Amino acid sequence: MSDTALTDLFRAAVAQHQAGALAEAERRYRHLISLAPAHAETHSRLGAALMAQGKPAEAIGPIERALALQPDLFEALGNLAQAHLATGQPEQAIHASSRAFTIRQTPQGKALFAQSVKVVRFTADPGGGVRQLLLRALAEGWARPRELTGACISLITLNAAVKDCIRRATAAWPARLGVAELCGPSGLAALANDPLLCRLLETDPVTDIGLEHVLTSVRYAMLASAAGGAYDESLLGFYCAVARQCFINEYVFSLDAAEAEQAKRLRADLEAALEAGTRCSPLWPVVAGAYFPLHTLADAERLFDPSWPQSVQALLAQQILEPAEERRLAATLPALTAIDGAVSRAVRDQYEENPYPRWAAAGRLEQAAPGERQSQQSVDVLIAGCGTGMSAIDFARQAPQARVLAIDLSLASLSYAKRMARTLSIANIEMAQADLLKLDSIGRQFDFIDSSGVLHHLADPWQGWRVLLSLLRAGGTMQVGLYSELARQHIVAARALIAERGYRPIPEDIRRCREDIMAAADGSLLKSVALADDFYATSECRDMLFHVQEQRITLPEIQAFLAANDVHFAGFNLEPPMLRRFAARFPEPAAIGDLDRWHVFETEAPDTFAGMYQFWVRKPRVDRAPNSR
Repeated sequence: MSDTALTDLFRAAVAQHQAGALAEAERRYRHLISLAPAHAETHSRLGAALMAQGKPAEAIGPIERALALQPDLFEALGNLAQAHLATGQPEQAIHASSRAFTIRQTPQGKALFAQSVKVVRFTADPGGGVRQLLLRALAEGWARPRELTGACISLITLNAAVKDCIRRATAAWPARLGVAELCGPSGLAALANDPLLCRLLETDPVTDIGLEHVLTSVRYAMLASAAGGAYDESLLGFYCAVARQCFINEYVFSLDAAEAEQAKRLRADLEAALEAGTRCSPLWPVVAGAYFPLHTLADAERLFDPSWPQSVQALLAQQILEPAEERRLAATLPALTAIDGAVSRAVRDQYEENPYPRWAAAGRLEQAAPGERQSQQSVDVLIAGCGTGMSAIDFARQAPQARVLAIDLSLASLSYAKRMARTLSIANIEMAQADLLKLDSIGRQFDFIDSSGVLHHLADPWQGWRVLLSLLRAGGTMQVGLYSELARQHIVAARALIAERGYRPIPEDIRRCREDIMAAADGSLLKSVALADDFYATSECRDMLFHVQEQRITLPEIQAFLAANDVHFAGFNLEPPMLRRFAARFPEPAAIGDLDRWHVFETEAPDTFAGMYQFWVRKPRVDRAPNSR
């Protein structure tokens, strides 16, 4: 057959593919391969057609044959990465997406790489430029920083010098080590010269006990340098990164009485210098900022010195300018309802003291709810309990035509959210203080409502849920997040420890509680608390372990509520590996929407909803009056 005839057959197969006639396109591709087995693009297209039919495992073979014939076939590498990801092979997906990056860099490729690495924990250096790509992903916001932190830490701790520091710090804990004892002859350069570590310190809480022990000793070494007066200027940028980490994690690192006293003396000396107008070393505010927020200093604005390095300027912006902007914005936020219930006031007060969560950068957009979060739609959206705005802002970015109202009890949280929205130039989001229990008084209806991680902090979650459903238009969708009774037994154990030892929800006691948990026996229910990312920042740890109001729910209770209120379950928001585990246990197609089967699955695997139940429900298009629960 001539080359022209083969080209015509290929074009006809592609036309069928593009028209959505996937089975016919597959048949044509296979026929063409029988005629021209060395045609790489046909193998690649066959793989793509199989992927589009939901057959990723079958697609891998044809795509790999395409790449054996033509290793630089960009589309094939992208499809191979997606196929490996869909079949639960993220390491292979990372390898394929990294190879694709050497050929062409696209936004889709960046998102695919980030999606692949978020579930991987490296046990050996993957090579292929993965470390550099991960550094770029963190620096350029290919995903939310928290989605990249685990992979970053696994690579950082493969660094032999870092690994040695962790071993020494852990062996000596709770004693603090000097620089020579911690790092050996190379000194702190062993840590400062790791760009991935430095970037992570500036971006997201470090969620690793060993690294936390190392950084606690590093901070103590910084304090000793400030007291001594002399320091290595080449380490100033690293010191700033450590101070920024401490601000991000809200000073969660262990702090003994002697160290706290030294930090107080440094604070007093720094405030005296500011009051007197005396020029001080840039090391002083850097080290002070590793122990307390610089905006709490008297005359903090006098710290700004244009001659200081950019790393110091960035630290001052983080700890002085940004909090000042939040205080200004707090005065501009409207109040839609009163907040007068005892539980509502207690919850508000908690988040005024500890806005949750503290986040420094946005990433890729959230996965859309089924059929709802489309950028071309002009819809009314309510984010009921937006906290510091991370998810609400993601929603508004994804749906620029949507009119988004984000409400919360806490002005401190809302002002943080407002500042981040302005930083990201998000114009389609309105923020206001309100109690969701009183939202039926505002006279508004919504097409989509998100109430993730909020209802379980009410005295009566079901009452709050009914209020929100009354605001949802017929045919509308609601995303709900509720704590699972089965999944939070480790939290129950931690709360029992807190009650036994009389710990209060204040920073000092939160730090003590964390030390108890970190010292618990490996494999114990209590020690498993330290596996949660929320363990590694003060506001998040308080939210997880010390919350003033927490309810835990079961799937049968959720099912009963949905039936009583004429609302339809529309699926869980879970990662693909968990969905594959469920499908293996209950392979029939209808099982995915059956809460009875999900209850059986969770009973067998209590870690299924370790974060919370996060799911969508839909209100029927024809309204019928709901029954009371």
